[in-house]
Formats: sequence, structure tokens, C-alpha cells
Amino acid sequence: MQRDIDTASRNRERVSAQLVEFEQAITRHAAAARQAALTGDDAALDQAEAALRAAQDRSTTLKAALTEVDQQLEALERTKTEMEDRKVRAETAAEIELLVRKLTEVGAEFNSTAERLSEYTARAVPVVFEALGLDKFMAICRAEVPSALELVSTLLRAHADAIVCGRAPATLPRAEEPAPKLQLTAKPAPPVVPDPVLVAANFQRVDRGPDRVLMVQP
Repeated sequence: MQRDIDTASRNRERVSAQLVEFEQAITRHAAAARQAALTGDDAALDQAEAALRAAQDRSTTLKAALTEVDQQLEALERTKTEMEDRKVRAETAAEIELLVRKLTEVGAEFNSTAERLSEYTARAVPVVFEALGLDKFMAICRAEVPSALELVSTLLRAHADAIVCGRAPATLPRAEEPAPKLQLTAKPAPPVVPDPVLVAANFQRVDRGPDRVLMVQP
């Protein structure tokens, strides 16, 4: 497909260059025809008009060919995009199937471990009452995890079918990366500048006498 696109692109460049060349030729032959008409040179006028018509005909043909090449190139690009999209969708569906297989594999291991652990938690309950909560939790795991895994696997495969059919995005959403930690740089505290008004007041110590009268000593 890419080879066909490259060939069409080169063909378009060739036709475009020829079109520019004949558009310039039209301008030259038209100017020559006007000059021959002004000078009354009928032979030169016939020759210029013939060359002008030939250049105009060739330009028209080249414009039509360029339009066709553009359509072919557009169709090739569209087909290439569709092929790439189908490839990505197939890879995504395969990734989902691998995820389902891993879920099934690890789920089987978890269920086996849960059964073994449940056996021991049940034996521990008569000995210590605190083991009852763990025993109930293991019972819930044994009852709920297999059906939950089956449901998740079914939904994943349904999503894979939707991806292949084009009803869902071609790629899977990814877990968001953790936000970078904010680096706080402590700024030094600004120096304490004494208030000039307070400095000028020169406050003295307050004397709290026996009469509880506040006085300022000289």
C-alpha cells in the first residue's frame, strides 16, 4: 500500500510539473499571438494561435489527469489509514484476550488459595473468636470471586468485539500516571525591621504599684 502511495505521489508531482510548464507556455503563446496581431504578421499569428490552442488542450488534459491522480492518492491514503486502524484494533483485541487469560489463571490460583485458607480459618474459629471475621471473609471470597471473574471476562471480551467492529476506541485507556510531588522550598523569613515610631517613643517599663495604678517611670 505504501509503495502504491509513493508511486501515485511521484505521478502527481510529474503531472503537476507538466501542468505548470504548459500554463507558462499558454502565457507565452498568448503574448506572441497579441504581438503578431499588433504587427499584422498573419503567419506568426497563425503559428502562435496554433501553439496556444495546443498548450490549452494539453493543460486541460493535465488538469483532468491531476484531478484523477488526487482522487487515487486520497483513496490510497484512506485505505492505508483503514488498514492501520484495523491492525491497531486487532492488536488491542489480542491484548484484551491476554488480559482475560491472565485473570482466569490468577483467579484460579486465588480460588485454590482461598479454599485452603478457608479450611484453616474454620479450624481457628473454635479456638479464637477473632478468627470469625477472617473466616467469613474467606467464605465471601469463595462465593463471589469466581462469578465476578466470569462477569469481568465476559465484559472484556464484549469490549474486544466492539473494538474490532469499530464501535469502541481502537486503543485501551491507560491508568493515569501519579502526579509529581510538589516540591516546597522554604523561603527564609524576612528580617525584622524595628518600627521607627516605636523606637522613637522609647517606652519605659510599667510600674504596677500597690494601688494598681499604671504609671510610667521617668
